[in-house]
Amino acid sequence: MKRFMTYDLRIWCGVVNWSPCLRTAGEGGQLSEFIDGLGPGQLVGRQVLGASSLGDIQLSLKYKNGLLEVEVVRARGLQIKPGFKVHPAPYVKVYLVNGKKCIEKAKTTAARKTLAPLYQQTLVFRENFQGCYLQVTVWGDHGRIEGKKVFMGVAQIALDLLNLSEVDAIGWYKLFGSTHLVSGTPSLALSRRSSAASLDSLKL
Repeated sequence: MKRFMTYDLRIWCGVVNWSPCLRTAGEGGQLSEFIDGLGPGQLVGRQVLGASSLGDIQLSLKYKNGLLEVEVVRARGLQIKPGFKVHPAPYVKVYLVNGKKCIEKAKTTAARKTLAPLYQQTLVFRENFQGCYLQVTVWGDHGRIEGKKVFMGVAQIALDLLNLSEVDAIGWYKLFGSTHLVSGTPSLALSRRSSAASLDSLKL
């Protein structure tokens, strides 16, 4: 079984505080390069080495009353796409994925038009998340004038790397393009068209 990463942590007041320096595994499970600034449990593909991020998103994950609660706190450093003159209204979609199947999904409301949106919105997942991962995607809504929704970045989180039954996890997650997803996991956000075709058609 391929090991994606190792991490250092310190427990303080019931919250996991993560080291900003995390490792990603290459082929054969050998630790290769350091990747700075990844969030707790974040998975990245080898393509991320040397790549620039598309911004960061702050999340808080907790297991409460048998439910997985994902608070989308805020994002920063989002990037406007070439060809657009105004900032989009960003919103966040979160998918709970088991293998190659999305078993549950939720999304925030759109923030105001900014590249540093504040959400503070909690999304609740009721399905069993053992063996699952989260795929967190940021979309930008340009409204009726521009008439387009654009993909702005994605982060993947392996829930089995977190001990949510004991402590909450909070951190900043780097956003990357869809080509930087971990090999072997499905891309749920390649484009607006693929979002509609691939995500909304998934059996829940």
